[in-house]
Amino acid sequence: MIIIASDFDGTLNHHGISANDKEAIDKFRAEGNKFGLVTGRDLEQALWVLYDLKKADLKLDFVICCTGAVTLSGDGKIIKIIKQKSGKYLNEMLEYAKTLNLGAFRASNELTTSFADPYGNIENDFLSLGEITQANAWFGTEEDAEKFLQYVRKNHASDISIFRNGGSIDMPPVGVSKVSGIYGYAKEFNGAKIITVGDNVNDIPMIEEFDGYAVSNARDEVKAVAKHHCNRIADMIDEITKGNR
Repeated sequence: MIIIASDFDGTLNHHGISANDKEAIDKFRAEGNKFGLVTGRDLEQALWVLYDLKKADLKLDFVICCTGAVTLSGDGKIIKIIKQKSGKYLNEMLEYAKTLNLGAFRASNELTTSFADPYGNIENDFLSLGEITQANAWFGTEEDAEKFLQYVRKNHASDISIFRNGGSIDMPPVGVSKVSGIYGYAKEFNGAKIITVGDNVNDIPMIEEFDGYAVSNARDEVKAVAKHHCNRIADMIDEITKGNR
C-alpha cells in the first residue's frame, strides 16, 4: 500500500483541482492505496474543504488539519485530536504581533475560536477556550511573519509549535507537526510506503522526512530540498504507480 499525503493550497488546489488530478486520485485509491490532505487549515476550514470536494465528487481517505493536531476520515469524522491547555503565552504572543503589520490572530478549540483583529481587540478571551487545537496569525508581509516566528521560537518554544507559510503562521500544540500527523495516520497501515507533496516552506519538513515531491509552482526553497518534482498530482501518481519511485 502507498499513502500519499498532499498539501492542499497551492498543491492539489492550484487554481482549482484539475480533471486529470481527480481521475488519477480516483484510480490510485481504487487500486487499494490511500490519498489524503495534510494542511495548516483549522478544523472549520478543513470541513469546508471536504464539503467542496464532495460537491466536486472527489473522495479522500483522510484529512490531517491544524498542522497535524486533528485527523479526519474522508467523510469528516474526527479520528484523532491533540490539544493543549490555553494560556497567557497566547496573550504575550499577541502583544508582540501587534508591534508588527498584523492582519489577525486566532486560537481555536475544535470549532470554537477566539479572534483578535489587527488592533488586538479580542472576541472571546483566549483563556476561555480552555484548550486549543491550533493558533494562527496572519501578517501583511512575509518579513513580519518571519519576525514573529523567530520571536516565538526564542521566547515560547516550550509553549507551542510554529510554522510559517508565506505571511501566515500556523501554531499547533507542542511537538505536533505535519510530520507527526502523517505518522499518526499511517500507524495502522504497517509497512505502507508514505509519499508527500507540497509547495510552501511549511511543507519542507514532511518533504524531507518522507523523500517527497515539490510541485512545479513550489517556492524555490521547497524545490531546493525536494529530490523529486512534478507538474501536478497526476504526474506524481503516474510516476509512483509505474514503479519509478
